[in-house]
Amino acid sequence: MNKRFVVLAIIVLVWALLACSIAQFRPERQARVTSTPTRTPKPTFTATSTPTNTPVPSPTPTPSNTPTNTPIATDTPLPTDTPTPTLTPTVTDTPLPTNTPLPPTATPRPTARPPARPTNTPVPQPTKPPPPPFTGKIIRGYPHSGGYAGVTGQVKHANGDPFADVAVGAWSDAWQGWVTTSEPNGKYEISLTNVPFGKYYVAVVRLETCGQRDGLPTAVDCRKLSNVVEITVTEDPNVNRVTEVEFIGP
Repeated sequence: MNKRFVVLAIIVLVWALLACSIAQFRPERQARVTSTPTRTPKPTFTATSTPTNTPVPSPTPTPSNTPTNTPIATDTPLPTDTPTPTLTPTVTDTPLPTNTPLPPTATPRPTARPPARPTNTPVPQPTKPPPPPFTGKIIRGYPHSGGYAGVTGQVKHANGDPFADVAVGAWSDAWQGWVTTSEPNGKYEISLTNVPFGKYYVAVVRLETCGQRDGLPTAVDCRKLSNVVEITVTEDPNVNRVTEVEFIGP
């Protein structure tokens, strides 16, 4: 910036000097021109040009040399090498999160509940066993001479056909009884001659479930496959000594 200002000042000063020189040179030349005698032209009719008044330039004022204080350039200090900052690891203790206490929650007041009604627990009903496959009934009774007593009858299918190999047992409260099987025609017979008189029971039984006495099956502990039919054996021969019981199966 200072150099530009100095150059500009020098240009202005040179221009001023040139202007002054030109201004002084023009009057002398004019004087010389006017002092030179002009030749008288021949008496001829010639058109003469009217001299024009040449304006004399006014003297250009000489610019005064205004001293300008040119600032002395100061030595700009060279940039110093900035030391590279060293990365010093800073270890900051991160505070452990503290357990923020929860605001106390309002304890709901227990509401009075109506007493629960007792539920009616259904009483389990006893399961009824399936009906036995055979049904027995007394057909008739008749007397028998000679002291014979017993129970007889026939086992049939539901369609009336004879039912063979069906086990039928007879017993009393004080007697274990006997077991027999029906013949191919469905008939069966159990003698009660040598047993005490009284009430007896007759039913179709499952032979493989019966106990034994003297190698023969007994009827008291057998599994029953029909209803139990009650009969009576009396001492009077003129009264029913033989009872006929019929069993109908599937």
